[in-house]
Amino acid sequence: MRRSLLLSFLALPLLAGAAAAQPAVFAGPGTLLRLSESAEVVRAPDEVSATLRYEARESSAAGVQATVNRAMAAALETARGAAGITSSTGAYRSWRQEDPARWVASQTLNLRGKDQAALLELVGTLQSRGLVVGGIGFGLNRDTARTARQEAASIALDALRRRAEAVAVQMGMKVERIAEVNVEASDVGTPRPMMAQAMARAAPPPVAQSDDIVVTASASAAVVLAPN
Repeated sequence: MRRSLLLSFLALPLLAGAAAAQPAVFAGPGTLLRLSESAEVVRAPDEVSATLRYEARESSAAGVQATVNRAMAAALETARGAAGITSSTGAYRSWRQEDPARWVASQTLNLRGKDQAALLELVGTLQSRGLVVGGIGFGLNRDTARTARQEAASIALDALRRRAEAVAVQMGMKVERIAEVNVEASDVGTPRPMMAQAMARAAPPPVAQSDDIVVTASASAAVVLAPN
């Protein structure tokens, strides 16, 4: 008898722990329905960007960096003369190469603008001066991307509401209220462009073409249903 009582007391904390670990149950009144929907909108890219790099190799660190500095200063001056195109410098690196022994330095130049033809013409000019294209991409400017995300989110919410109402009708109930809602919109990525790069001196402008950009959003909600 004493042993049975001892086992019962030992089991009580285990049962209490198991009860505490169970997820909270919707207390009502009503029936809780959880739903999620997603939506997407398609936009033509309205911004093009390019990354170029100038690299030099010389016997001294001072010499190779001076060469890169001069080339980048000239490239920036040319880029600033192109209307509607924003330019900025990127990573600057220098290191010693052992075989053969020499110093190497490089710096990147970033270009961005709405006029694709003008930007590609500038890229071709800079290629002819020894800069190498690292990549050309297409995207949406900030305002266009924000509007597209808002539109996708609105479509997802409308679909969520219609689905909740349809489920309620099918169950012989009605939507009493929305207890919780969550909306998420994806970051606008850059699609992979179809691109042919001309690397030789006196290079013609590169050719680049991009697909439309898909902007997505998702919505989830906890909906409380009540009897009709």
